[in-house]
Order: sequence, then structure tokens, then C-alpha cells
Amino acid sequence: MERSPFLPLPEGMLLGQTELTETQLTVEVISTHPYAHCPGCGNCSDAVHCQYQRTVHDVPCGGRRVILQLKVRKFVCRTSTCPRKVFAERLPELVRPWARVSNRLLEEIKAIGLAASAEVSERLAPHLA
Repeated sequence: MERSPFLPLPEGMLLGQTELTETQLTVEVISTHPYAHCPGCGNCSDAVHCQYQRTVHDVPCGGRRVILQLKVRKFVCRTSTCPRKVFAERLPELVRPWARVSNRLLEEIKAIGLAASAEVSERLAPHLA
């Protein structure tokens, strides 16, 4: 696990395994933050409940699709008055909650849409992978 200049990640995120095929690059991204803030009450928790994998599309590279396999943890909220008992850590620098694309890819899609009409964007996007 290491930091990479080719895939800039926010602080507290590390690269894990990578898999390269003819059309796709799959990169495992692991969160190493020691705690997370509960979205319900805002208090910090360091009590990890479990871990799950989340798949997010990122900006293409070298003519290949880039898929990020995020290893995301769920934490237990220990605030007794909080309605959430378990919550997933948020990674706002990398991806929005429930999003299927990274913030970087979302910004590029928006730029294409704003720079060209819908018809031109539809023809241009496949050529940009």
C-alpha cells in the first residue's frame, strides 16, 4: 500500500491492489482514517462495526476505464440520543454519498456538458472513454 502521483488520493487514503485488463484498470482504495463523524449527530466514533466494498467509476486513463474499489468502514455511533446506531464513513474529497462516480469524473462530465450541446456531448463522450 502506497501513495501514488498517478492517482492523487485525499489524505488518509491508500492504494491497495490493482488489476489491469485490456479495457479496464481496477484500483483498490483503502481508508485509514482512525475515526469518522456521524452524519446524524456529528460526533466522532472510532468503533468500527464492519467493512464493505463500494464500486466507483473514475476518470479514464490510457484508454482504459478506471474503477475504484473503495474499502469503506461502518462505525457505531455511541451517542445515545442519536437516531443512527451504525453509519458508513464519508469520503467527501473523493466521492459523494451514494454516488457511483468520483468527484473528478463528475466534474469532467459537467465540463463536457457545459462546453458543448447535448448532441455534441453525446458524440464526444465515447471518444473520451
